[in-house]
Amino acid sequence: MNENQAVAKFILDNVGGSDNVVSATHCMTRLRLKLKDLNLANRNNLDQNPNIISTQIAEERLQVIIGTQVGDVYEEFVKLINHVEEVKEETTKDKNVFNRFAALITKIVVPSLGVLCACGIIAGINSILLSTGVIVAGDGTNILLSNLGNACLTFFPVILGYTSAVAFGMDPFIGMILGAFIIFPNMAQTINDGDPLFTIFANSPLAMPVYKTFFGIPIIFPAVGYTSTVIPIMLINYIASKIEKLLKKVLPRVTRQFMVPFFTILFAGVIGVLVVGPVSMMIQNLLQAGLNVLINTSKVLAFAVISLIYQPLVIFGLHWPLITLGLLEFGSLGSTLIVASIFPASFAHMAACFAVFLKSKNIKTKNVAFPAFLSACFCIIEPSIYGVTLPVKKRFGFCMVGGLVGGLVLALSNSPMYAISMGVTGVMSFINPNGQGGFAGLLWAIVACLVAMVITFSLTYVTYKEEKVEA
Repeated sequence: MNENQAVAKFILDNVGGSDNVVSATHCMTRLRLKLKDLNLANRNNLDQNPNIISTQIAEERLQVIIGTQVGDVYEEFVKLINHVEEVKEETTKDKNVFNRFAALITKIVVPSLGVLCACGIIAGINSILLSTGVIVAGDGTNILLSNLGNACLTFFPVILGYTSAVAFGMDPFIGMILGAFIIFPNMAQTINDGDPLFTIFANSPLAMPVYKTFFGIPIIFPAVGYTSTVIPIMLINYIASKIEKLLKKVLPRVTRQFMVPFFTILFAGVIGVLVVGPVSMMIQNLLQAGLNVLINTSKVLAFAVISLIYQPLVIFGLHWPLITLGLLEFGSLGSTLIVASIFPASFAHMAACFAVFLKSKNIKTKNVAFPAFLSACFCIIEPSIYGVTLPVKKRFGFCMVGGLVGGLVLALSNSPMYAISMGVTGVMSFINPNGQGGFAGLLWAIVACLVAMVITFSLTYVTYKEEKVEA
């Protein structure tokens, strides 16, 4: 029995056995278990296991924080319980709408995080090479790196088409087709060609011109299309999942293989463009308008709130709606100040972990602090939160202070990110690919991260007491 198998069996033995497990999922660091009876879980035993960082109850689920090897443990765990990832929990839904929405966003966005960050790093490398004159705009190297760096967000609806279909319990290939449909090449240009027939909500932030109709029904399609968008494909696939489920009930079994995808794609695609598209545009416009009002009223207050709430939200795995708002901003503007304002948070946790590693004389504490430090380098801060900072609450507070100051430095210097990438490699995302501003954004990002680290490291190192950790 290898280590992952042993950890999986240990977890199963301490959550009441396979009969008590309703479903099992995982994110980047946590094994999320839906249990019939949470009281059967022996959290004390789980917390004592050296391969488990901590446990947490959130969204009526037991979250076992393991670290970056959670995927391997999950695979072994699933083999033991003979369950697959369960997404159809109609009878056990959380009554809290916000919790359900946050859990859904997590299921949809988290699987794409690896490629999202990878493409962001490539985009950052391309920006550095352009800014330093190593390559020039339009040469072969620039074209290849630029396309690789932008591929994920350009075709993001296709990726989310797959992940959201899985989250809604639908055929993922139907989800991918619907994602590809809404970003079909030149569709935005052809639909919005010519003079508008009329404008809905004219002279308001919600103004939407209509150029074409579908059998007399207005087609409202954004001029920039749905490339890099998040909300539309989620809503379209939600409707598609309902259509697919209904069709499987009413169509003869012999026709389902072809007729279910045919009708699902046809109906969901048309409804998506005619109804979901305009609604999502209105939601996005309202969110952006609200954010602009808050920023125009008090930019300091707006980004102070964003920087402050991010880390507490991570504790419960509820931070993805905030990141999604940043992705909406990125899709609309080509850059994001929202994600930039939370960028220094992981550096604050790096500093806290490193301070504890240096100051502690306890071998077990050092063995927790250093891997947590390495994880934080790549913006995986859950090991730091549960293993190093949250056990001593003021230490978590120091991280919040460091993240707040660093976030405000970037917000007030107006230094957005031009690619979505976090951790030490993410600093390259602050270089404007258009060449405007030179390395100003990068320099401000470095300053912000250093400030966050100095503040957090100093407070943690000076106030560190070994007995607090032992307690």
